[in-house]
Amino acid sequence: MTKKNNKEPLGVLFRNKREEKGLLVRQVAAVIEVDQAIISRIENGDRLPTREQAIKLAGLYGLKQDTVLADWLAEKMVKDYGDDPLAPDALMEAHNRISLRLSEKRGKGKS
Repeated sequence: MTKKNNKEPLGVLFRNKREEKGLLVRQVAAVIEVDQAIISRIENGDRLPTREQAIKLAGLYGLKQDTVLADWLAEKMVKDYGDDPLAPDALMEAHNRISLRLSEKRGKGKS
């Protein structure tokens, strides 16, 4: 059974949070030190924020940084590899390798 993802894209989340807080695009741009056009393009889904921009936006909007970064990384992978028919298998293999690597790192910390 396939799990459906009903999560809104980060750009939509960021726009909704900005509007909830009553902030203007130019105010957000000033806080995270980017041009207004970048904020507009992020909110419209025309570009992904950089990792640093995503962290700053999460902080500004009171969102959990780990959740935002996980969503950011997922959106980045879909953007880069979403049209490749081998992507699901590759992501599973990447998951396995990352899990093993993290497990080995935790093992090294326990001496």
